[in-house]
Amino acid sequence: MSWEKRTLHIIIGCDTDPDRRGFVDSAADEALSWRGMSEGIPLLKEMVEDLKDSDGHAPIFSWLLRVDEQIRILHGEYGWVLENFRRLLLDLESTGDELGWHPHFYRLDEEKKNWYQETDDVDWQTRMLQQAYDAYMNIFPGRAQSVRMGWDFHNNATMRKLDELGARVDFSAVPGLSTKASSSRKRSHNFYDWYVSPREPFYPSKADYRRGATGSEESLSILELPNFTSTSFVWGIVSGLQFMRKMNDISQILRAIRCPTYWINLTGKPKLFSPIASQLKKSLKRAKQPELPFVTYFHPDELLDNKSRLYDRQSLRTNLETIIKICGDENYAVRFSRAREIPSVVQT
Repeated sequence: MSWEKRTLHIIIGCDTDPDRRGFVDSAADEALSWRGMSEGIPLLKEMVEDLKDSDGHAPIFSWLLRVDEQIRILHGEYGWVLENFRRLLLDLESTGDELGWHPHFYRLDEEKKNWYQETDDVDWQTRMLQQAYDAYMNIFPGRAQSVRMGWDFHNNATMRKLDELGARVDFSAVPGLSTKASSSRKRSHNFYDWYVSPREPFYPSKADYRRGATGSEESLSILELPNFTSTSFVWGIVSGLQFMRKMNDISQILRAIRCPTYWINLTGKPKLFSPIASQLKKSLKRAKQPELPFVTYFHPDELLDNKSRLYDRQSLRTNLETIIKICGDENYAVRFSRAREIPSVVQT
């Protein structure tokens, strides 16, 4: 390649969910715990402040904030996270970080008193998004231009709604993966379908949110930025086995054989992140555009001491160092970028 300037834009999202029960000791059954936000985020910012991109800037983050029905019911108002963490969020924004949105379609079953993922009631979904967005704008006008949906779930109506609300970027897509629900499964959440999605950015078709428009189809104005995944066959099978176990669905193995896909958070242990790093090296060698996005994310409770063997805070830094080194080896500049900036620099 002979481009004068080749750049990898690193977009780091954080789904600011509460601490998970069984993941950290502070998470209790009777209430939501938010130590990941209050303690983990400041620890992270301090830990990576000496890492620099090609312009000499420290990592910046797209903080995707929980403003949705569950927060309204459990904390009394849609915007509780924004109000309760107002000072932290404004301080983060002052360092160059972005305040985005992470709405979940958690819905309360009043009779059974349990929460489930609402995947079918489109009217409820779009109404909740409108009400939550209005609450967000009342507290922090002009933000929420970048969105990652809870459990990466979308349908045509929800993608159109984000477009209508003026979001510039959605980065929920996980190309090659699908955990679409069936009546035989007993899980109540974590359903999504991005099986046919491309791995490059695209403007979703109004006919199918999972891909770009074709032929005479119309496209939306919101840019879909797929999460960076590995196509390693071996690791794709490992991923398929994990999904088969979690979803009690043998078709996950068939999916993995047809479309090997492996995906892990930026906080994943370096050995587990290595397939992503290897894929990045290959992608840079094969790139057909001078500016490329690398989209990744994590959760706040992964920044705390936790019970998982998969994620920790130090791994995030180590993995970022690996990405920066790969870019240097492949003669790419590195730029830490906000998700909302990418539509103006990356070609679809």
